[in-house]
Amino acid sequence: MGAPLNTRRHPRAEPILEPWDHPLLDEGLREFNAGRHWHAHEAWEHLWLGLEGDDKLFVQGLIMAAAMLVQYGRGVVRGVVNHWHNVQARLPPHAPEKWGIDVAGLLEQLRAYAEPVEAGDAAMDLDPAVVQIARRA
Repeated sequence: MGAPLNTRRHPRAEPILEPWDHPLLDEGLREFNAGRHWHAHEAWEHLWLGLEGDDKLFVQGLIMAAAMLVQYGRGVVRGVVNHWHNVQARLPPHAPEKWGIDVAGLLEQLRAYAEPVEAGDAAMDLDPAVVQIARRA
């Protein structure tokens, strides 16, 4: 069993009360869907610092999904597997949808990248840029 998940707001971060309507959430989604996963990770990290509880875990799951795809693109097997385990600890409780974000659809796409790597098929020849996060208006 791993360490407990961090659900506390960073002590120096201002609380974010409506994260579903925050510009950093949208910025991260745009970056992610453009295949710029590292930039999505950076945008969401600034949002994540000001959150608490389940909202913090949800955004952390998005961050880990982006990090997993960065590792996949670099061919880092251990990074893919570790981030996939972290995604699975954070995103499924929010499925099928949170804040209009299709969490179930994201998990399904990520599974196609992570499970073959986890099973030892390290071809890693899929394009991580095709993974998209759908959000209804």
